[in-house]
Amino acid sequence: MDNHSKVFETPKGIPPIPDHDHVIHLIPRSVPPNIRPYKYLYAQKSEIERMVAEMLEVGIIQPSQSSFSGPVVLVHKKDGSWRMCPDYRELNKLTIKVKFPILVIDELLDELHGSFSSPSWIFVQDIIKSE
Repeated sequence: MDNHSKVFETPKGIPPIPDHDHVIHLIPRSVPPNIRPYKYLYAQKSEIERMVAEMLEVGIIQPSQSSFSGPVVLVHKKDGSWRMCPDYRELNKLTIKVKFPILVIDELLDELHGSFSSPSWIFVQDIIKSE
C-alpha cells in the first residue's frame, strides 16, 4: 500500500486528456431527457452547492454545456457526511447496450496462462485473486 499511496490521495484537478476519446453510443434520434430536479431540504441543497463549489475549486469537475444531465441524490455515509450520487437512470435508457461485456478477471487470467513467466506476474495474480 505504501508503494501506491498516490492512488489514494485526493485528486487535484481533471486527469490528463487520454490518447483516444471515449464514446457512449446513443439510440439514434434520441432526445435528452427533461427531468425536474428532485426537491431537497434547504440543508441538503446547501450541501450540494457546497460540494459542487468545492469540486470546481479543486478542479475535479468543470462547467458543462451538455444538454444531457441527471438529478442528484444525497446519501448518508457511515461517518455522518453526505455522498452525492447522480441519478443517470433516464440517460442509461438512451444508451445502446454493450454487445461484448467485459470478461471477469479470472477469465482474462485463464486466457493469459503461460503468456508470462515472470515471477512478478505471479505476484500480481496472487494479489488480484486474494482481494
